[in-house]
Amino acid sequence: MPLRKSHRTLLAAATACAAVAFAPAAASASTLSQNLTCAGQAVSSPFAKWGDFASYWLAPGGDFETGSTGWTMSNATIVAGNDTLGVKAGTKSLKLGGASLSTVSKVTTPPFCVDPTHPQFKFTVKSNSATTLLTTYINFRASTGSTLTVAAKLNTFTFGQWAVSASQPLATQIPALFLGTGTTATITFKAISSSLAGSVNVDNVMIDPYRRG
Repeated sequence: MPLRKSHRTLLAAATACAAVAFAPAAASASTLSQNLTCAGQAVSSPFAKWGDFASYWLAPGGDFETGSTGWTMSNATIVAGNDTLGVKAGTKSLKLGGASLSTVSKVTTPPFCVDPTHPQFKFTVKSNSATTLLTTYINFRASTGSTLTVAAKLNTFTFGQWAVSASQPLATQIPALFLGTGTTATITFKAISSSLAGSVNVDNVMIDPYRRG
């Protein structure tokens, strides 16, 4: 009997230790999710003529009409010339690459709120070279304050024509532990020039706030 009692005591102590061990992890997850729900944004259906009737809102500065305010840019510039598709009226777009062979161009959006109702994003694009590639990445914050990055999509486009990009994963690419009900994220566009003329124009970066019902 004393042996059984001792065994139960040890089992209770082990259970208590396990609860203490897992408590910090639970708190960390709560910190990561921030317990936020993203505020509503003014939405439209800019891609309806291409069969996409979803609602979208414009990423911060995503039409480049106010220049590069809030964006971080490397080997990229704002140029004259809006997309010719009629997605959103304007006079400017973003140009990545073209400075020299193998130039790496990177631009990153200002931070914005993402929750599980923001599964994807799209943009308009024009490739000025037959072989220039454009990769998108999602950056989000960990509880430590450091930034984590995951690849979204590698894109290729028809040379010389404005087009609507394929859907790019957003919330669906961020692990649930880090996404919670709201977090702060940015999108990075990266292009590598394959020739002296290897550049790509990007315009009208749109976020899809999908909601059921």
